[in-house]
Amino acid sequence: MSRLFPEPHVVTLAPGQPVESLKAMDLPKGKVSVVVSNHFVRYALVPWSAALSGAAEETAYVRHHFLRVYGERAKAWSFRASPASRGAPRLCSAIDTAFLQEIKNLFAKSKSKLVSLQPELMATFNRWRGKVPAAGAWLVMAEPERACIGLHAKGNWQAVHNARGEWLALLERERHRIGGTLPVLVLLHSPQGTPSDAPGWKVERLAA
Repeated sequence: MSRLFPEPHVVTLAPGQPVESLKAMDLPKGKVSVVVSNHFVRYALVPWSAALSGAAEETAYVRHHFLRVYGERAKAWSFRASPASRGAPRLCSAIDTAFLQEIKNLFAKSKSKLVSLQPELMATFNRWRGKVPAAGAWLVMAEPERACIGLHAKGNWQAVHNARGEWLALLERERHRIGGTLPVLVLLHSPQGTPSDAPGWKVERLAA
């Protein structure tokens, strides 16, 4: 990026951090991109539908899917759908609407300008997607007592799971749930060290 169009300053809202903690950060007078920890996000793979016409129908369709999966609490969420190939399921995310508005209100009173707000899964994938080979890979983002696991293969997302637990155990469970021949490459994004014993997996650690 040129000096005329500098990259936004990126900050991450980590687990346990209230929105108010952003005030204590040394934010620049300029563009800021906020990455929201997977702790605050819910994900789902929403099946393709050729019957949808326009953004309003797509949003309603995604909302209906989350309501079916997560129940009435999803009525208080805002949704975003990632692009996907025609016929393939779309990776969609949901964040509490009041939580998002709280972040926007904070920046409305700040010298900094909020230019994007991304779930951690998408921000990490966009940064490291060049490391995903044609055969596919698992992207694992491990937090203390929690992990978000996504399988990207054949050019699209094939699975996503965001839950409490130790990441290797969750990964094994997800592999058995899907079944069949699956990639063994794991791209691990974690503040913890790479495990010395992960039989059956090829673990590659991503830089923070």
